[in-house]
Amino acid sequence: SALQVTFYLQQHTTKMDIVTSSYLVRATLALVALALVVPKSLHFLLFLIAVSGHVFRAAVKSRVFSTPAFVQRLGKVEPSAPVLLGHGKATPCPSSSSSQGARVCSADSKVHSYEDPLRWSLLPSKGINRAHEVHMQDTDTATVKIFIMARPTHDKDCDTSGAYPSNWHFQGRSRKWEARIQLRFKQLPKNPLFVGLEMEGYKRMPLLVCRAESALVAAATKLLGPVYRSHGDDPSKADVAEVEAPCVAVPLYACDQMIVSDVGEEPDITSSLQGLGALRAGGFTAFREHVHATLDDISTDKVYTFCIWSVSNLIDLLRWEIGLPLSPQMDSNRFVPEPVVTVAMYELAEDKRADGSSEARHLLSLKRYFVQFSYWNTSSPPALTILQKVIGRICQPALKEPAAGAEAVRQATFVEQLVEYYLSPCMSR
Repeated sequence: SALQVTFYLQQHTTKMDIVTSSYLVRATLALVALALVVPKSLHFLLFLIAVSGHVFRAAVKSRVFSTPAFVQRLGKVEPSAPVLLGHGKATPCPSSSSSQGARVCSADSKVHSYEDPLRWSLLPSKGINRAHEVHMQDTDTATVKIFIMARPTHDKDCDTSGAYPSNWHFQGRSRKWEARIQLRFKQLPKNPLFVGLEMEGYKRMPLLVCRAESALVAAATKLLGPVYRSHGDDPSKADVAEVEAPCVAVPLYACDQMIVSDVGEEPDITSSLQGLGALRAGGFTAFREHVHATLDDISTDKVYTFCIWSVSNLIDLLRWEIGLPLSPQMDSNRFVPEPVVTVAMYELAEDKRADGSSEARHLLSLKRYFVQFSYWNTSSPPALTILQKVIGRICQPALKEPAAGAEAVRQATFVEQLVEYYLSPCMSR
């Protein structure tokens, strides 16, 4: 555990030298030694070792250990350069030699050559898009325009220098990304609208991953309101005509900002939207009532703009990780069957069963989509066959597959899950 913390510090810190690292490693060793002196059980020992790794990894990520005053007390401080943000102005670029100080280069050249691993595509797909690009699509239900921007959490030097598109928007903000959806309805929804994530395929989640997911859902519920989460139906076991695909859904009032405009007067979604429309941060109850009132009077002669960013504190699109703030981050692939996710805005048609009850599941056959786009990460790309199936698919119900010949998937034992849960967060990726 101490060695892994050392490797993490050396790989992920820029303002702390080896002196600072040695102080933190000594503290880690002290906690490990304490666990060895008074172990009540093996479980307790693993718990203390894991906690020590969690604490210091979270501390390194926080701003406490990045303040100049703290770093100066423990070790040397790299010379800093003034950061001048803005189009065409000079910004500091990462230098391979810290002894010569931070050099200054043109922001335009760095932004022009900026690359990130995020990819997305509107459905039905007309091509693969990147972040910081606006794309528009006409469907039978709506005219949609989408703009996704993200800060380079995968590249700390680039994030610090501000040499990336949309840096004007993320400076001074904690959000990691923001998605803006602007649409004009062609067909009016008749039922409440949902915004959700849909996953491809089925995967039985280990017990401890389910517990971690429950903590994330609880946190998302506080941020977004009631969350519908389904791991889907196992096609080999479900005794139904149509199985539910894995999905997560929240009401439309879970978005962070909503702007209603007349046609031709809608805002430019690539510019600042500050001061426009209604914000959920201004009061959750008032915002929810405002969204309900707007949907009750929804019109095809209005343009609706929705912005989403709160959930970016839980889901890191560029690092492809999921986790609570200041806690160990887990690979997103642990929570999804395939490393490609579809974002959708839809309504559910009512489906009465023979016994008079309503279908509670979010089945594809009951959904009418207004917005659909899929995203993935090139650092952990999906298989080509899966990607072609998702972005080239036509929305159809996921019919039950025959159980005969189904491949048996070995599930990890409880002990294996326990060891992985406690030790894997201490390991660097």
